[in-house]
Amino acid sequence: MNTKVKSAFVALSIAWLAYLLSYVSRMSWSPIIPIASGDLGINATQAGSYMTAFYIGYVVTQIPGGFLIDRYGYRKVLLGCFSIIGLFTFLTGVAPSFEIGIATRVIAGIGSGAIFSAGLVVINDWFPENRRGLANGIFMTATSLAVSLVNLYVPTMANGFGWRSAFYVSGILPLIGLVIAFFFLKERTPISQNLKGGNRDKVSGRDILSLFKNKNLMLTGIAGFGGQWATMATATWANSYLNKSLHLSLVQAGLFMSIFGFAALLSKPVTGILSDYYDRKALTFWILILLGPVLLWFGHNKNLPLLYLLIPAMGILGYAFYPVLNTVIGHSVEKRLLGTASGLVNAMWQLGAMLSPLAVGAVIDATGNYFYCFATMAIGPFLGALIFLFIKLEKKASKIKQNSIEEVQLMNVR
Repeated sequence: MNTKVKSAFVALSIAWLAYLLSYVSRMSWSPIIPIASGDLGINATQAGSYMTAFYIGYVVTQIPGGFLIDRYGYRKVLLGCFSIIGLFTFLTGVAPSFEIGIATRVIAGIGSGAIFSAGLVVINDWFPENRRGLANGIFMTATSLAVSLVNLYVPTMANGFGWRSAFYVSGILPLIGLVIAFFFLKERTPISQNLKGGNRDKVSGRDILSLFKNKNLMLTGIAGFGGQWATMATATWANSYLNKSLHLSLVQAGLFMSIFGFAALLSKPVTGILSDYYDRKALTFWILILLGPVLLWFGHNKNLPLLYLLIPAMGILGYAFYPVLNTVIGHSVEKRLLGTASGLVNAMWQLGAMLSPLAVGAVIDATGNYFYCFATMAIGPFLGALIFLFIKLEKKASKIKQNSIEEVQLMNVR
């Protein structure tokens, strides 16, 4: 295989690993809420705030993290991310109180804030335009696989060794990732290539303001907010619903949610490939508009065999829109602004992830009825689908000629 191809997939793999372990860190809380909340003496709203705390740190570092990537390159930023996530996820396990635990979750979120933008910049640095949909699909499988992994090992560890042990394991893994990235991660485009007068071509305040005026970018952010509202609330509260309403054990609930994650994992490369060849607007609209009814059906369902249909459907629809939206971001801005633009859009998406677990927890406390919770989740993707209709995308005219030289250089097999 061509050396550049190997380097491209190594860089993508390390960005994928960072995203995977970041998601493992954030999702390690969800399967153990029933045990950990009892141990800490907290209610459902406070339990939801543990997830919200992570997203507070995650959201506030999206734009600064993207800016740092544009300024210093993704290698240095990813090394820092691995370090912070690992240390503060581990410290969550030793936190003696709810308040200190909240603080460690916020800082772990800060460490994760630049990873999404770094992944998109890696893809645009190493892959030609007509292969970026597939690369985005591969990159986004990290989150789905993380959901499955967490639901396979966290409940088992919590039952056998206590809920804190799950955070010890989830904290050690990023530190292993740090070592791998230090030795193997390279940047294709040298930082010095963008030097002007001895300084990297800086992203100015005017550049950042121009991103807020980019209609496609803002609408992509709002549509993704709606999708994330449902996705993260589902990933946070579905385990508790299966445990408390359908009376499954935590391990059984975890096994079902691992199916959710694997279905999502398989869907992302497929939609990534489709986005390289078909109408992105229609693809995104139908994914989001179908997610709402499936959530309502799941929240109403009491039939255990139907879970084998509903849970994979939620996994597919809850995550399949991400690769398509990622490619829209890449087509909406100049390459030099991609890190900052990705951070801005992801900040909008993650506001949905930050607010929905808390909102759904409040609904549980107020009503005790999980159907109302899933109805609350379903509002987001419905509105997101309608918003996405207002985005103007280029026709899927072939860009193969435009990219043929780069394609040959990158994908040629000896």
